[in-house]
Amino acid sequence: MPTHTHPRATMRLDAISISRVLVYCFILWSAFDRYVLPKGYVFDPARLQEISQESIALYGDDSGNYNRTLLFNDLSARLKREYPKYVTEINWDEWVFNNAGNAMGAMVLLHASVSEYLIIFGTPVGTEGHTGIHMADDYFTILTGQQTFFYAGHVEPLVYNPGHQNWMKRGQKAQYQLKGFALELAQGCIPCMLPFGLLEVLTSTMDYKSFGWTAWYTGRHMVANLLQGKI
Repeated sequence: MPTHTHPRATMRLDAISISRVLVYCFILWSAFDRYVLPKGYVFDPARLQEISQESIALYGDDSGNYNRTLLFNDLSARLKREYPKYVTEINWDEWVFNNAGNAMGAMVLLHASVSEYLIIFGTPVGTEGHTGIHMADDYFTILTGQQTFFYAGHVEPLVYNPGHQNWMKRGQKAQYQLKGFALELAQGCIPCMLPFGLLEVLTSTMDYKSFGWTAWYTGRHMVANLLQGKI
């Protein structure tokens, strides 16, 4: 005689199967995030700060030769010499606007891979917004101008001037204000950060061209680094 499986039993089995898949995915992701991604890091935040300070001394706000263009050119050339396999010198035709967390600035990529990105980001007119919550550590070395930073519960802002480095640990969140430019290094799951940069394109700015170019430049860097074994 034919047997019939009760619908509730089938639903219960499906729920159990889905739960197991989710648990396995979480375990695999946690292992990848903890043990694999960090092995892909090549940039030393302390060394990036030192190199930035060398360029700031030549062309920064308080130097006798203040010039942002020369500062960025000099910095990217120094970074290229320090990390010849992984850094692309600044391309002035590849600056793109970036809107995220209600803050707006412009950025140019020097490196992008699955585990890291290195950019120059900022604005000469000033902006402020939410940092977002990311699965990556973020190192923000001020090149020109000033960044102010506020964590919930603080009653005074943290102030960062040229040469200072602001380290925001993964999972943290803050309000920030920036009038100037910074060298930004992120280390962690870089693809997980992309939705933060996409949401305002869909809901407010409609600047699909800037996002398209950002995705293209980032993808091009990531593929090039994957081909040389850099995750």
